[in-house]
Amino acid sequence: MLINVINYGYGRKSFPTRVGNLFIDRLIPFPVNDPGVLEDLKHFEKSDCLGFEEVEPVRKATCKFDGLSINELRKAATRAGIKGCFLMRKPDIIKLLEENNATSI
Repeated sequence: MLINVINYGYGRKSFPTRVGNLFIDRLIPFPVNDPGVLEDLKHFEKSDCLGFEEVEPVRKATCKFDGLSINELRKAATRAGIKGCFLMRKPDIIKLLEENNATSI
């Protein structure tokens, strides 16, 4: 469950939670996935004007690497400059290739 927390207040921007202080800028949605952190932030809802809205999970688009064989993935990883891909499993190589493509755009 993903919740966006929005700081509608003018005062506080730093909120203490069990994972540390969270900096929530005014009127910018801050995604929260941890139910414990959400529970901690609920204490500030009225006094510090925090708003909570549930966000529907985004369906992951199909990957362009899913249809490739392990050998084709290894060749693509080698061309992308990823080291040690011959010892990795297919999902690990796909994850690295996706991360590499995201950073190269």
